[in-house]
Amino acid sequence: MKKLSKSTYGFIFAIIALVILLGVTLYLGISGWFYANVTKLESDVTLGQTLNLNITETGAKVASFTFPGSFLPGQKLDQNINITNSSENDMFVRAKAVIFDCSDQDMNLELGISEHWTENGDYFYFDQPLLKSNKISLASYVRLRPDKYYNSTKTYVFTIVVEAIDSNLSRSEVWGY
Repeated sequence: MKKLSKSTYGFIFAIIALVILLGVTLYLGISGWFYANVTKLESDVTLGQTLNLNITETGAKVASFTFPGSFLPGQKLDQNINITNSSENDMFVRAKAVIFDCSDQDMNLELGISEHWTENGDYFYFDQPLLKSNKISLASYVRLRPDKYYNSTKTYVFTIVVEAIDSNLSRSEVWGY
C-alpha cells in the first residue's frame, strides 16, 4: 500500500467539505429555508390611528393602510382623518377614499364626514377655503360598502387622497365643482 502525500490529504479534505456544503445547501433549498413569504404588509398608518395630512402646496397628498378582509360588509371602522393647511396660502380642498384589492378595480367607500363637506361624485369637497395654518376634520369613521363582500384570506389597501389648490384659482374651472 502506497502512502498518501500531504497535498493529497488537503484535496481529500476540500472534496469532503465541498460535498457536505453542497448537501446542506440542497437540503436548505428544498426545505424552503432560502425563501421567505412575507405576509405582514407595512403601511403609512394603523387602522384606528388618527391620520393627519399636512398640505404644504398645491397638489395631492396620499395616505394608505392595509387591513384584512375579515371585516363584514357595511361595517363601520373608527378612523379620524384630519387635514392641516401648512402652506402660506388659503387652499380649496377635496378628498377621496378608495379601497384597492387584488383585482384591478378600486371601490369608493363611505366616510363619516363632518359638517362643511359636500359629496359630489367620487370626491368630498370642503365648502370654504381652508385658511392657512388651520386644521379641519374630514371624517370620524369609514364604512365599508354593504354590497361588497371581503375575502378574509386577502389584504386590502385603504387609501385617502387629499387634493388642494390655491384659493386664488377657480375650483369650478379646475375641478368642475
